[in-house]
Amino acid sequence: MIRIYSSKLGGEMVEQHKASGCTLEAWLAANVRNYKRMDSPPISAHLNGELLSVEDWSRVVIAEGDTLDIYPEPKNDTFNLLFNPAFHSKIGIMQFFMPETPKQRDNNKKGAELDTVSARGNQVKTNSVIREIAGRRKVYPDYLLPLRRYFAAPTEQWAEMLLCIGKGKFDIPASRVLVGDTPMISLGSDAQFTIYQPGADLSAEPAAIWWHSAPEVGSSSTGTAGLELKATFSVSPIPTASAYIFSGDLITIPSGAGQFPTGWSAGMIVRIEAEEPYTVGSADGRDYLEGSLAWLAPFAGMVLEIAGDAIGTYVIDEFTPGVDGAPDRLTLNYLNGSPVAGLPLGPASLSIGYAGLRYRLTAASASAISVERITDTGGVDPSIWSGFNSFSSTSAQIALDGSTREGNWCGPFACCPQGEKATQLEWDVMFSNGLFIMNKYGNAAAYSVGVELQYRDIDTAGAWTSIRKTYTAGTLDQIGYTDRITLPYPMRAEVRMRRIGAKSGDTNVSDDVEWYGLRANLPIKKAYEGVTVMAVRVRGGHRISSKSEQLISVEATRVLPVRSGNGTWDVESPTRDIVPFIAHVARSIGYTDDDLDMPELERLGAVWAARGDYFDFIADSSRTVKQVLSDAMAAGFADLTIDRGRIRPVRDEPRTTFEQGYSPQNMTDELTRQFKARKPDDFDGVDVEYTDGITWQKETVKCRLPGDIGRRVEKVKVEGVTDRTRAWRIGMRQRLIQKYRRWGYQFSTEMDALNSRYLSYVPLQDDVPGYGQSAIMLSYDSGIIESSEPFDWSAEGAHVVGIRRPDGTLSGPYAATRIDDYRLSIAGLDFEPDTSWSIEPPHLLFGPVNRWSYPALITSISPSGTDGASVEAVNYAPEVYAYDDATPPT
Repeated sequence: MIRIYSSKLGGEMVEQHKASGCTLEAWLAANVRNYKRMDSPPISAHLNGELLSVEDWSRVVIAEGDTLDIYPEPKNDTFNLLFNPAFHSKIGIMQFFMPETPKQRDNNKKGAELDTVSARGNQVKTNSVIREIAGRRKVYPDYLLPLRRYFAAPTEQWAEMLLCIGKGKFDIPASRVLVGDTPMISLGSDAQFTIYQPGADLSAEPAAIWWHSAPEVGSSSTGTAGLELKATFSVSPIPTASAYIFSGDLITIPSGAGQFPTGWSAGMIVRIEAEEPYTVGSADGRDYLEGSLAWLAPFAGMVLEIAGDAIGTYVIDEFTPGVDGAPDRLTLNYLNGSPVAGLPLGPASLSIGYAGLRYRLTAASASAISVERITDTGGVDPSIWSGFNSFSSTSAQIALDGSTREGNWCGPFACCPQGEKATQLEWDVMFSNGLFIMNKYGNAAAYSVGVELQYRDIDTAGAWTSIRKTYTAGTLDQIGYTDRITLPYPMRAEVRMRRIGAKSGDTNVSDDVEWYGLRANLPIKKAYEGVTVMAVRVRGGHRISSKSEQLISVEATRVLPVRSGNGTWDVESPTRDIVPFIAHVARSIGYTDDDLDMPELERLGAVWAARGDYFDFIADSSRTVKQVLSDAMAAGFADLTIDRGRIRPVRDEPRTTFEQGYSPQNMTDELTRQFKARKPDDFDGVDVEYTDGITWQKETVKCRLPGDIGRRVEKVKVEGVTDRTRAWRIGMRQRLIQKYRRWGYQFSTEMDALNSRYLSYVPLQDDVPGYGQSAIMLSYDSGIIESSEPFDWSAEGAHVVGIRRPDGTLSGPYAATRIDDYRLSIAGLDFEPDTSWSIEPPHLLFGPVNRWSYPALITSISPSGTDGASVEAVNYAPEVYAYDDATPPT
């Protein structure tokens, strides 16, 4: 890919070209008039981001997938030696490549420029993923088929396109279908669109027809809107040459020995008779040929023509390659299958090739031509033909085939890619300066120009079929015409075009004509399963600027199954909610509701809906299911976990009820606490990048606590959040986590920890004096608890006790009243303790009301050995949630 920029200083890309398999110098020579090699050219080239030296312009081949960027360099007027001054424009010196419609001649009267269509879809790379959309997003639909531009009238150009919005169904308000920033409905009759649901029948939709545009036809490097059509003239069929040099696929006329005729060009067919020495022998009742024959790439059944001393058409019976200096040998049959016999024996001068001895020119100049071989059936030889032997000849005969003896054609160009066949052809011609003759009164009068188009099947290279058109108009305005024909049978046609008659030299006449476009109708499916499709038809006109490309966009809300009150997904509705998308993604990989923690999803779904936490997201690149689900849950302060084989969202939210407690009574290693002290280089701010749901641009919201100056800021990018307030809340949550979650805990247990989950809210204890202490309940009677350890009441103030239930969860804490060192009383215990030792007795977690435990959130549980687990946790800080429902400052 070659990309051309208007400036090195942040200039915009003004054009791009597909190019591979060639050097930069070869591309410039083919596309830039008057190009020549210079030591200090006025442009620089960067291949895949690296500067390409001028010496490498002629050596380094642009490979498939390479990107080569061209920038103008500030030079002196030597620029004019390289590029035609007509290419210069007001927006930058690289504008010489732009396919801008040329301006009118500098007369007193000027016509109007044609209102060309600028609306377009998004071009995607081959094998890109089809976008998956959650919630509501602005989408630039992608081309499903190539854009078709055509002239419905001489001054009226339309564009048709078939676009893919994304997987699934969508709700798309008509007012939110835009061309650039303009609602399409405001364009009136100049634009129409139709939305098709997945799998809809497109048989009656004109935009669903695949019109392949031939890339060779259209704007040229000379600045014209199309390929200029020149006058008809006869091409000499025979070179004026006294000698030829053959080597591979190249035939050269030595210096001073003549030249190939002017007008010979790629695509023309020539007959070549180039005799070489062979020997004719006979054995076992049949004749054979011996000599250097490997160049022929012969095979049994190949139909040959021999010119020279043994004229005729034959079929190869057998080819035997030479061995150790024994020469190559061919035995032949006549066309009726009988063996060839009776040829003059001995040395012979022969020209051998496929029947017809026809070759297609692939390139031509005055001194050399290159060719490819045509088979006896008229198609290009599919085998790897290395070309002729290397030899010189003064007797060779080269002449144009009768089908290519008239010249000055534009083309021929293949109308469709290799392997495809067209059923119809459509072409455009354009009169960029109008079409008229100025009468004596100074008014534009009617004038006519004739054009001839010819086509033929590229696989047979037979006779050309000719269509002639005469265009008549009397206007200074730019005008264009589109014509169409139906081919007699599906074919890969090659097409060429020329002007009939010479261009007028009268200054009162404007009759420049250009070949503006060539398209082929190719077979295509008529339904697209699983995706929503939009057909668009737009007219060029004053309502849309033709000077800039306008992308078509839509604001689409995903339609998904939503869960009804009876617990089923039997209703489809436009939705931005998080839960329906999570369930949709899970179903897309074969999961069912049984693979989801539906009770927790329903609980959180109600929380998210009440808060207005939505997930508006586009997945248009390769992403894992885990990444998408994680992003969806993060929009609601939740994390993705797999809990006992089920997908479970865990929301980090305020907690009031402890789950299982952990103390020295059920720890196998002592509790380790780590505090992260504040340092001067700690973050003192968070910047959140999100996509704004109004502008649909990337925006950044600053999240600061009182006193923050933003010296060192953590940058956070959130997916699927399109609301500034909610992006700010996420950032403030992160800022509070930075400030208040500074304790880390580690400990080990036997199997107890496997009862906890990610972000379980638990009390932790160690044996540090002045904090909590743990013990075993020895007895319980009417609110009186007996402990296995003496209670420490030395700390001032109220004390509490938490009691572990048989299932491991914590009951309490309860206000404790001292009876003696081993006994205390509580009120309102919510279960009946079992102290019989038939099961493990309840654990007691006792201490001062504000220091009886370390409230924590479990962050990791890792099985250890055969009967244990290692646990990591962070401190629970209620301050973290302080801004969850707040509004950002304006």
